[in-house]
Amino acid sequence: MTSRNTLFLLGTGAACGALLLTGACSGGGGGSSSSFEIRTTSQSVAASTPLVIAGKNLAFLADEATTGTTGTDFNGDMDKIDSIAVVVDLNTNQQTVLNVAAQELVWISNELYLVTDEGLDDFDWNTDLDTDDLVLLHWSAAAGSVAHIDDLVAGADRHFVVRGTNLFYATATVPVGALASNIEVISAATPLVHTPIPTTDVVGPLVFEILHQEEGLIFLGIDESDPTVARSVNGDGDTTDARVLALLDGTNALGVIRNTELALSSTEDLVVRARSSGSHDWDVGFLVSEADQDATNFNDPALFSASWKPTQCIGDEDADATDLVLHFLDFAGWNTAPLTSPPRNSGLVGGRRIAIANGFIATISLESDEGTCDLNQDGDTTDNVVRWTQLTAGAILPLNNPDDLRALQDVPGGTRGLAVLDGRFVILVSEANDEVDVDGGGLTHNLLAWLEPTTTPHAWDFTHGSGNNTFVGATWMAETTDRSRLCVALPENIAGQNINLHVPAVPGEDTDTNDSVPTFADFSSATSLIFPGVAVAVDLDNAGITIGKNVVFYRVSEADDRRDWNGDADETDFILMRTSLSQARTDAMGVLNNITLGGESTFAVTFDTAATPQGAAYVLDEAIRGVDVNADGTLSFVVQFFRY
Repeated sequence: MTSRNTLFLLGTGAACGALLLTGACSGGGGGSSSSFEIRTTSQSVAASTPLVIAGKNLAFLADEATTGTTGTDFNGDMDKIDSIAVVVDLNTNQQTVLNVAAQELVWISNELYLVTDEGLDDFDWNTDLDTDDLVLLHWSAAAGSVAHIDDLVAGADRHFVVRGTNLFYATATVPVGALASNIEVISAATPLVHTPIPTTDVVGPLVFEILHQEEGLIFLGIDESDPTVARSVNGDGDTTDARVLALLDGTNALGVIRNTELALSSTEDLVVRARSSGSHDWDVGFLVSEADQDATNFNDPALFSASWKPTQCIGDEDADATDLVLHFLDFAGWNTAPLTSPPRNSGLVGGRRIAIANGFIATISLESDEGTCDLNQDGDTTDNVVRWTQLTAGAILPLNNPDDLRALQDVPGGTRGLAVLDGRFVILVSEANDEVDVDGGGLTHNLLAWLEPTTTPHAWDFTHGSGNNTFVGATWMAETTDRSRLCVALPENIAGQNINLHVPAVPGEDTDTNDSVPTFADFSSATSLIFPGVAVAVDLDNAGITIGKNVVFYRVSEADDRRDWNGDADETDFILMRTSLSQARTDAMGVLNNITLGGESTFAVTFDTAATPQGAAYVLDEAIRGVDVNADGTLSFVVQFFRY
């Protein structure tokens, strides 16, 4: 493999026009140092296998059908169709096949928990004389065997969430009586003991669906039609709402579940946000379904002051009750005194994404959900427009200047065109949809812009780099967990410059401006957004850029880069690369994959996001490499891992 120490910085006006090469290429086989030694697991996997890592522990699901030339029956159930739990100690490379079919895996410290369908595993784990149950199992190296913990609710999209050393899950045991719930918690300190979590509902028991965990806050949904509930819990008088939102402080194992009494949509994608604002406190945003919440028109201008409505929308009032509308709350205040600190209705129709920065909350509004309002004044009502308002206990006054309400472009990476970076909103604007030529190149580009939200309206900043004079786009964009950097696949065609030139030049040199390069944006000052990056072509819409412990990992396309990075005499592979931000050094690590799941892009590697990473893992596509890496007689997918 070849290595480089060539980080560039956008906007210096130096080499390559707008690019500064801070070092020359270094040739030779400088690929893996001892701390990045790549190891391979013995089993084959499906492309969609979960990779879960905590500290030195890795777990994944082996695929019986593709492990071995004729498959392998790991769990002895006389078939070869199961997904089998495998554990790896990243320190010792010890690989343990648990011989248990599983669907979900999660670690809390050194304790592994598995979701298993007894029918698929053909084993009566809970000893009730049938194999019809969905069960929660436990394994640890200290215990040395798999044990049954509890039965789980069948049919749920997810069965548990983890925060720190606590696992929260939904038990199949029916709760009885007021204040009772089906949510239980397990601590790593007592890994076989589960304790029920109470609610604040004094009327009767509640049954919850686990929806999401973010920054320690757990989102739960109540299905009113569940026989155990069978009553209205959102105050609208019916019992048909399938996802009434409740919240739980996941940083407190002694927490209590509180119902917001507001219904989310059960048919649209879940869109929520929790931003930690202190110990046991969060700013929380969520989209309430008008249809489910008593057919209430939450974006009726009559609910707000006269200055709430954009002047460009007067006469185009929304009159239906079919929208999703942004609500927010301060968790600590609401959890302590829900009557005096209730959830607030922003009146902003929302979808796709919620972002919180500098005391403001934003969402993406589809104009056609806002009556017949042309929010950005471009002559149509078909745009997805970013809107935001202050997180306040006072009057809600969203920013309404049509020059600031921009039409967004959705790109892979999870941000949907709206991100947060270091307390600012960052958006990707579609010039074509916005009908504004920002950079003078026609209505052809998708351009990044940023804004620090304040109560005083001000324009989005479209020029970036150390000189504040460069326009930038994105074909892929993802936030880091702490929102301290923004991972951007930066396209060459905005400036019309060939960024991924090779230094020194190589035969068959890339000469086009159709590629995207990996960048890791941050703010160098209060007014300057910069894009340090590497002059190599990533996969345009599956760049997979992710950062752990100051090391960036990403997916390079040999075809786009016009370079045979792994020396196999072709330029058709997808390569895992890493860049050390502290050393400004880049290394090609080997063949990766080009996996997308459910139409969504995938990150290049997976690592522990709850603590300082000790290692990382990824799925290798043996067919791309053309080598049976794990020597099991098939070309399929395998898990590779390394410490760093």
